[in-house]
Amino acid sequence: MEHSTVTSKGQTTIPGKIRKALRIKPGDTLEYVVQGDHATIRVHPGTQSLKGVLASKKGKGMSFAQIREAAATAARSHEGMR
Repeated sequence: MEHSTVTSKGQTTIPGKIRKALRIKPGDTLEYVVQGDHATIRVHPGTQSLKGVLASKKGKGMSFAQIREAAATAARSHEGMR
């Protein structure tokens, strides 16, 4: 079982094994849920973790207006398939 000590300022270090298991990175936000004498920690990755998630080479070299028009056209054709 992993453990850590709380400082006088209420701070603690999350053990490396826990950070690795939960994939906690600098900038992540942690949410604490208290249930009786237990607490659950949930990890909410920072916006930095979203970098590149929607990346695609399809729009490379296109202006923002062209990309919006292509997306609108695709949405209209997808709607017509229903």
